[in-house]
Amino acid sequence: MTTTTYLSVILLFIGCSVYGQQKEQPSLEGSWMGKANAKDLSLEELVLFRFEKKNNSIKGYMDFPDKRLKDIPLDKVWMVKDSVFADARKSLGWPESAPLIFKGRIMPGDSIIDGVWGGERHLEVRRTNYVFTLKTNLNPALAGYKIIKLIESTPIKDQQVTGACWSFATTSFIETEAIRLKKKAVVLSPMFFVRPTYINKAENYIRRNGSSAFGEGDLTFSVLKAYKEYGAIPEMVYPGKNGSDTKYDHSEMNIALLEKAKYYSQSHGNLTPALYMKDMDDILTQTLGKVPATFVYEGKVFTPKTFATEMIGINPDDYVEITSFSHHPFYTKFVLEIEANWNNNYYLNLPLTDFNSVIDDALLHNYSVCWDGDVYEGLNNGFAVLDSNKIITQQIRQAAFDNRTTEDVHNMHIIGMAKNQKGEPFYILKNSSDGKDCGGYLYMSKEYLLLKTISVMVNKNAISKAIVKKAGNNL
Repeated sequence: MTTTTYLSVILLFIGCSVYGQQKEQPSLEGSWMGKANAKDLSLEELVLFRFEKKNNSIKGYMDFPDKRLKDIPLDKVWMVKDSVFADARKSLGWPESAPLIFKGRIMPGDSIIDGVWGGERHLEVRRTNYVFTLKTNLNPALAGYKIIKLIESTPIKDQQVTGACWSFATTSFIETEAIRLKKKAVVLSPMFFVRPTYINKAENYIRRNGSSAFGEGDLTFSVLKAYKEYGAIPEMVYPGKNGSDTKYDHSEMNIALLEKAKYYSQSHGNLTPALYMKDMDDILTQTLGKVPATFVYEGKVFTPKTFATEMIGINPDDYVEITSFSHHPFYTKFVLEIEANWNNNYYLNLPLTDFNSVIDDALLHNYSVCWDGDVYEGLNNGFAVLDSNKIITQQIRQAAFDNRTTEDVHNMHIIGMAKNQKGEPFYILKNSSDGKDCGGYLYMSKEYLLLKTISVMVNKNAISKAIVKKAGNNL
C-alpha cells in the first residue's frame, strides 16, 4: 500500500467515525430540571423530568417540587434526532387539541435541553442529580394531638403511579374488618380487585357506545363486587406487578385499555363480549401479571374464593355507602351523580347530623370507615384542614357539591379519632398516596370531613338503631 493510499484510508476512516458520531442520537436518560420562563402563571415553577429506557421505548415522569407533586406520568416520550417530544394530555386531563407538554432540542454537550413548555413558554432544563422525595408519616401519633380512638389495622400501602386509591382504601378497610372479626391480619392484593373492575367497566362502556365513564377512578362498590364474585388473594402471592417491576405504574396500561375500549365501542358485526373481555384481560396481564388459580399460604392450598371465606370472613352485603345531600330525600337511597359511579350504585342519604353520627359511632365501636371525597383544597403536610373554621351546615355542604368545589377525587380509610390541644376533633386516616407530603397517616379536621366528604362506607351493624328505624327498608 502506498503512502498516499494509506493516508486516504485513514482520512476516510476518520471521516466515517465523525459522521457516525454526528448521527448518534444524544442520550435522554436521567433527570432534567428547570423553571418555566413565565410570570404570573400557575405553571411558572420548578419542573423535574425523569426519563428511562424501558422495553425499547422511553418512559417519562414529571415532578413538581414547588407543589409537592411527584411521579406524574408522561403519556409518550419520543426523539427525532436531537429533538425531544413529551405528551401528557391524557395524564393531565387536557383535550386532544392541547399542545404537547414539552418539546425541545438537546444542545451540544448533552447537558441542556432548550425547549417550550405547554406550547408557548420557554423552558430550559439541565441535567441534574437532584432527587425529589415526599414525606410519608408512618406513625399515627402526632405531637400535640391526643388519640381518642385508634382501630387496629394493617400496614400503610402505596398506590404509586396509579389511580387505584379506591382499591387501596377498600382493601385496607377489608383487612381491618377481618381483624375486627378476630381473623389473623393479612395484607391483601389491591390489584386483584382492579382486574375484574376494569373488565366490567369496559363491558359497560362498550355496550353504551362509549358514553359511560372509563378510567382509573372507581368506588368501594367495585371492590366488594369483585370480592363477592372472585374472593381475595394475599399481596405476597399476587403483587400485581409483572416481571421484576418494583413500582406500580399503570400509565401505559390505562392508555392501552382506553384505546381498546374506544375501538370496540365503535365496532359492529364481528363483536362479542368474549372477544373484547379477552383483549382487556390480555392488556391487564401485561402489567399486573396472571392471577394464580390456586396458591399456597402458610402451608395450605387455597383458591381466592376459599381464602376469602376462611381467612377474611366478611359478608359484602353487610356494608352500605352513606352520603348527605339535600337534592334527594333523606333516609332514602339514590344513585349518586358522580362520574366514578358508572355502575349506578345506590347510596343511603342521611341528614348531615346523622351522617356525622354514623361516622363517630362506628369508630368508637371499633368499626373503621372507608372515605371518598375531595382533596384539592386544604391538603398539605399530613393534614386536611379548611382555611376557615366556619360551621359546616347542610346548605353549605350542598352548595359545595352543586358548584363542584367538592368533587369525587380520592379514597382513604378512616381508622381513628384525635383531638388537638384546643380540644378540636380530628380523624385519623390511612392514605395510599404521598402527594402534598400526605403519605401514610393523615389528620383530617371535622369541618373538612363534613364539607369535603362525598360518601363513606360502613358496616350496617355500626349504624344506631334510631337511624336504622328512620331508614327502614332503605337500609
